[in-house]
Order: sequence, then structure tokens, then C-alpha cells
Amino acid sequence: MFKNIKFVKFLLGLTVLTVSTLGFTKGSEEKEWQHVYDVREAFYEKNIGKLPNDIMKAAHLFGIWPGGGFYVIPADKINKGLWVYSTFGFSNADMPTDMKAANVKVEHDNQGRVTSASLKLEKKNKTIPSSKKAGYGYEILMITKENAEWPLWFMQWSANIVLVNDVDLLARVEKNNGLTVEAIPVGNGTINVLIAKAQKPLPTSLTLPNGNMQFLIATVITEQEMQWSIENGHAALLEKLIDSGIGQISDCNRSSIVK
Repeated sequence: MFKNIKFVKFLLGLTVLTVSTLGFTKGSEEKEWQHVYDVREAFYEKNIGKLPNDIMKAAHLFGIWPGGGFYVIPADKINKGLWVYSTFGFSNADMPTDMKAANVKVEHDNQGRVTSASLKLEKKNKTIPSSKKAGYGYEILMITKENAEWPLWFMQWSANIVLVNDVDLLARVEKNNGLTVEAIPVGNGTINVLIAKAQKPLPTSLTLPNGNMQFLIATVITEQEMQWSIENGHAALLEKLIDSGIGQISDCNRSSIVK
């Protein structure tokens, strides 16, 4: 189907996936899809880091997001020692999706890893209207100083609310100068995040063949910072994070910058 075939690694384990009623792009649509992919890949590798050979997917999203997934990228182009966890496909030419997953069945081994999954695809009653945006108009990044599993839980959460629940994160970020979300499950714990547009010197946006794409960055924040942002605003919290030297890099163990 597409020339950029990556080894597919499903989150929390490898799996066999069965999908019924799955359709893929053909002909001119395939060429457009590939062109968008190639331009985005080149931008990532120039401004973030080289994409790995394997792309990670959530089994229950495969049918509604067949060309998308998650990358864990050594972000050498940003700074040595940083890792970027990124959605890769919200801005695809076949997005927003007009499908939803039903009758999802997922099997796990005794260590909790996915071993197989099946689902049925159904048409959505409504989808987010198309616009001058590339797909949903953005990709979501989380930047850390470690190669760990917990950011992938956040990536899966973000894909669920966008693809399954049709939440327009970009619109909410633009309306409120950012967005805070508390108690997102990651493994055995939870995190609070501030989601905002990427700030320079990070890559902020690019123009793809199918429209404009923004980078949204999710930054882990403390409970005190969450409460402070309610009183003082998301933009003010982001400014404090940048002024403190933390910027938009996530660290679950750091101290709060507000009291």
C-alpha cells in the first residue's frame, strides 16, 4: 500500500490484529497520502531526529488510523539526551477519520501485554469538518530526558480522545491559550499535563501538501502548578516554565516551580 512500511510494534506487546470492513486509500489518494508522509518525515528528521524503524500502534485504533501511530525519537536535533514521543498521523491525508471501532476484543498474556485483538469498523454519524488544516491540524509531542514506557500511555490517551471521542485539542488550546488535564493514567500512576503550542526553539509548525500542521506539546506539571494555572491562566504557567529553564520538557520527579 505505502512505500514507508515500518515494523509495527503494538503498545505493551506484539499482537495479531483482525479487522473487518477495513478500507485503504487507492490511486491518487494513495499518492497524496504518501506525499504528506514524506514531507512530514523529512521535517521530523531535520528538526527533531531520525525516525526509528518501528512504529508503535494501539491495537484498537489500527482500523480507524491505519497509517498512523507513535514514534519514540532520539531528539538529537533538539538537544542531545532528549527523547520525543510523538503521534505520527493526525495530519495524514485520510484524516479526520470517518470510522469508529466497535466490538473491540483484546487479549493479554499473564504480564499484561497484548497478544491479539479484533474489532469491527463502523461509519461515524458525524466527523470533524475538513478545513485548511492537514488532517486534524496537529501532532502531539511529549519531550523527556529518558527513554521510558510511561509517555506511551499518554500517547495512547491522546489518540483515544482525538480519534475515538472526537475532541478537537487544537481548538481548545487556541481558545484557552493552552489546556490542562489532570490524573491521566500512566502505568500504575497518573500525571497532570499542560498542553500548549510548541514554543521556539522547538519546531512549531509546518505546511504539508494537505494543509497546515501545528505541534502541540504536552508537559507534565505538578499538582501545585495545576492549581496555580486555574487562578493565573495556562499562558502564565507556560511562561513560568520557560523562565525557570524547564520549558516544555517533562519530568515526573521535578519540584514545583510555584508554591
